Amino acid sequence: MKRAVPGIPDDAFERGSVPMTKQEVRAVALAKLGLRRGEVLYDIGSGTGSVAVEAALLGARVYAVERRGEAVELLRRNLKKFGIAESGAKPAGGEVRVVEGEAPEALHSLEAPHRVFIGGSGGRVEEIVRAVAEKLRENGRMVLTAITLETLDRARKALEREGFGHESVLLSVARAERARGVTMMRALNPVFIITGWR
Repeated sequence: MKRAVPGIPDDAFERGSVPMTKQEVRAVALAKLGLRRGEVLYDIGSGTGSVAVEAALLGARVYAVERRGEAVELLRRNLKKFGIAESGAKPAGGEVRVVEGEAPEALHSLEAPHRVFIGGSGGRVEEIVRAVAEKLRENGRMVLTAITLETLDRARKALEREGFGHESVLLSVARAERARGVTMMRALNPVFIITGWR
């Protein structure tokens, strides 16, 4: 399923028990990144690879960084499902290199990014922001997602320490579901989307 715009339906991805950036959050996060064809994107905490897949379909050169073996396997299955080439070294436009390891250590040998998406930090958001700040190209942007106030606060402070301007948006999504003959709105977890630039 190839699409020209972000927002692939969640049920198009193989899921398992690995967390995934949901369709609506993914679409907004990609819009905030302002990703252009041929640019380098780090997808940190890639999980199922939903952001990596969409970015590659938009023509980005993606490094999908993931530390959990189960998630890496699922990520590779989703790349194959969407017909995205997995690069063994330096990805070309529309390709993804899967980087098995934990950020920020796994970032050191990678080429400098234009854009960075941090969907999962393993509790190391400050260290990751610091490492990304050292590598990010001029006019680069990073987008982080958070579901807790504590992570939001830590991310904003980390961006400020590294000299980034930033904005935060709270995205609250509810989807219609049929139950017992009526339609109700079922809320998803609200998600903070933090965008940093300098």
